[in-house]
Amino acid sequence: MKKWENVAFGSSIFIVLTFLPPYLDKIGISLWLKSVCIFTVLFGVLFIVSKIKFLQKTVTRKVGWSTLITVFIFLAVLANLID
Repeated sequence: MKKWENVAFGSSIFIVLTFLPPYLDKIGISLWLKSVCIFTVLFGVLFIVSKIKFLQKTVTRKVGWSTLITVFIFLAVLANLID
């Protein structure tokens, strides 16, 4: 992890893949449309994250990975509480 952008990319992918599919299942979207929707949202979020200037700053590998793992754990617990 060289930049905060990479940490945000990993967090964004995890957020989209954790929270979007159950919502799409609840509203009854078919599998192929759900895949297209996830694909589109994921690339949209990654595009927006790549344009944020703050995330272009460098970060040490240790801090980046520890932040990413902390975000994963927090979101996994949050997803279990919501579901």
